[in-house]
Amino acid sequence: MAELIEKKNLKNQLSKLSNKWSINDKFLICKYEFKNFNEALLFMNKVGVRCEEMDHHPKWTNVYNTLDIELFTHDKDGLTIKDFDLAMFMDKEFKKK
Repeated sequence: MAELIEKKNLKNQLSKLSNKWSINDKFLICKYEFKNFNEALLFMNKVGVRCEEMDHHPKWTNVYNTLDIELFTHDKDGLTIKDFDLAMFMDKEFKKK
């Protein structure tokens, strides 16, 4: 089971991600913009498979070509390495587009 990341270590974890990510309270948040809805949907489907594998699911909202993402480990009431691992996967997939 993943443990909460101490506040003093959050900045280090955040530095490993693209500059699209930030921390707001106890949430890791990001906004990706795509060329169109189809690209956004393809990204969501690919990431969705990884989410199922990890058993870790984001809160995300899609409006046309924009995807707003919020990561948070609910059973720990904060951020864990699972959140940053999933964010890193999303960054890698986004770069492929």
